[in-house]
Amino acid sequence: MVDELTELLDTAIYKEISSQAFYIAGQNKTEDSGAKVLLRELAEQELKHAELLKGIKAKGLAEQDWYQEKVPNLRISEYLTGPDAVEGAGLQETLILAMKREQQSVDFYSKMMGVMRDKAAKYLCEKLVQEELRHKLKLEMYYDDMFYGLDGVKQWEKLK
Repeated sequence: MVDELTELLDTAIYKEISSQAFYIAGQNKTEDSGAKVLLRELAEQELKHAELLKGIKAKGLAEQDWYQEKVPNLRISEYLTGPDAVEGAGLQETLILAMKREQQSVDFYSKMMGVMRDKAAKYLCEKLVQEELRHKLKLEMYYDDMFYGLDGVKQWEKLK
């Protein structure tokens, strides 16, 4: 029988690969050059996340050096409405869609943390929540700068 931690890692890897495929496919569904660039960057990040999780699965959870700082949640995307698909979306709509997808991942791993019995699986869920919040924060800061003129682009570049 597969243990909870292995199942969680397999699910997380699948989610990252699925997101990568979504962003790759989205590049052909928009004419907006800014949205295309953003989607390409997001696809590359999702690939890196999948590789990180595959490494954890291969090496084990205990050997990982996790980002420990509590990540703030600007909650920008929670007050925005946007599309459910990339078709015809511009940069602003694409950013909103990506922020909402990251929030869905935060919600998923938060719920999983509550149902896992294995201590290592709970720990992994907690760390995945923080990582997804970090991804969402990058997008929110970029959105904030692009559409409200704050300092998000400079911060986005620092967090890449």
